[in-house]
Amino acid sequence: MKIHTLHFLVLVIIVVTGMYLFFYAQGNRSLQLTIGITSALAYVAWGLIHHAIQRDLYPKVVVEYVLMGLIAIVLLMTIFGP
Repeated sequence: MKIHTLHFLVLVIIVVTGMYLFFYAQGNRSLQLTIGITSALAYVAWGLIHHAIQRDLYPKVVVEYVLMGLIAIVLLMTIFGP
């Protein structure tokens, strides 16, 4: 049970840090885009590592995390596009 708490604490740190840095960089669109992409990639990496440790990393789980990350990145690029 403690390992789940640690895993989700890491996820909360990733999300909160990404949000803080995103708002801190307000006005610098390229930096915000970089922070958003980095946060999305960190989320995907966290999900894959978490499920690998739990021994339930299946192809559909990988696809789910990758697609969620890609959706976030596409939305950011749409918002901060040219």
